[in-house]
Amino acid sequence: MKFLGELDDVSLGRTQRCNRRLTDPNRLQAIRDTGLLDTPREETFDRLARLAAELLDVPLTIMSLVDADKQFFKADFGLPSPFRETRTLPIDASLCRYTLEGDPIISSNALNDPFLKFHPSTGPWGIVAIIVLPLINPDGHVLGTFCCIEPKVREWTPRDLKVMRELTTSIMTEINLRNQIQKLKTEQNLRETFVAALTHDLRTPLTASKLSVQLLGRRHADLPSVQTSVARVSASLDRAERMIQNLLDASRIKAGKRVALDLGECDLHAITTQALEELAAVYTERFVLKAEGVFKMKADPLGLRRIVENLASNAAKYGAPGTPIEVLLAQSGNRVTLQVRNQGTPIAEHEQQTIFEPFHRTRSASESAEKGWGLGLPLVRGLAEAHGGSATVTSSAEDGTCFTIILPLEATSREPHATLADFARIEAKEFTGFRS
Repeated sequence: MKFLGELDDVSLGRTQRCNRRLTDPNRLQAIRDTGLLDTPREETFDRLARLAAELLDVPLTIMSLVDADKQFFKADFGLPSPFRETRTLPIDASLCRYTLEGDPIISSNALNDPFLKFHPSTGPWGIVAIIVLPLINPDGHVLGTFCCIEPKVREWTPRDLKVMRELTTSIMTEINLRNQIQKLKTEQNLRETFVAALTHDLRTPLTASKLSVQLLGRRHADLPSVQTSVARVSASLDRAERMIQNLLDASRIKAGKRVALDLGECDLHAITTQALEELAAVYTERFVLKAEGVFKMKADPLGLRRIVENLASNAAKYGAPGTPIEVLLAQSGNRVTLQVRNQGTPIAEHEQQTIFEPFHRTRSASESAEKGWGLGLPLVRGLAEAHGGSATVTSSAEDGTCFTIILPLEATSREPHATLADFARIEAKEFTGFRS
């Protein structure tokens, strides 16, 4: 760019430093990552431009992105033709490019400013008093500017500068939030693709192994030692398959999606009784079921079983050893309540707020000898919410720990469109989870 006069050393140094920043590939990529370059006007940003014009009582405000070859006007108030229509300015005519070092341009009278008075756009644009503040992202890259222009001499007050700085912060907050949302969407897509691919690849050798073990068991049905080994290997393979199911459902929950349900007529009392009988073989006779009659529901039987198994096994693992674990079923109107109570070290109040989050484990669980991924309780809540219900917890030294599940008698499937992870899910069976 050719200035209309000779710049002093300070001004010349500024132009040289900013010119080097102009084509910085990292800065240019940061601009593209905003997704704002060469996009239509948006009320979100136009509103801030109008607000600046009103609060400062100036005729022109502009929010710009400074690219390598042009200045793009994303939002404005009072921008004259033809710039209001083209919304671009050749970079050689840009004044905002000289904020790329992160320093603002503030002047009450550009005509007397040693730098601004020689800039070729000062006269044609009617720039006399001006505030140009850089839009700086968290990585320190200047994306563009937010500026206001007054065609007459004006001493900017501290309030004027504060208003512009606050509005500039608001612009960057909006841009940064959009960037974070986009990153989260990208991360979610990658996670879903990874989990689906991983589980698919894991299931292939698991299926082959199970078939081989079953064949071995049939060939040597008369050998007890072989049958014992077959049973042990089969149980381990089933456990690995249930862990895969954990990952699939946890991935869905973390992505804000509902767990898939296979609804049918079932009896929660019968499901709970069977689950507790099987768990009693592992955790001894500690479970005390308190329920009367049948609890007919339209629900996912496997989902209900997973809820019971997770809560009951967690109570056995982390509750006081040897103490009874109460499992209560009750019905009120069109809803049923499942509660699992145990005694032992209470869950800290702050941990009760996060205990249902995926991959979270309480401090006591992490320090215990019990291993876990922190998926059991998130899956309990995910299954409850998929049924249209809820999952909560209370815990104290006096009353022990109580997990409460409230479910409607008739669940309605509200499953979103199937994803790759959903197709991988089809082959999975029930699992016994781990406490968070």
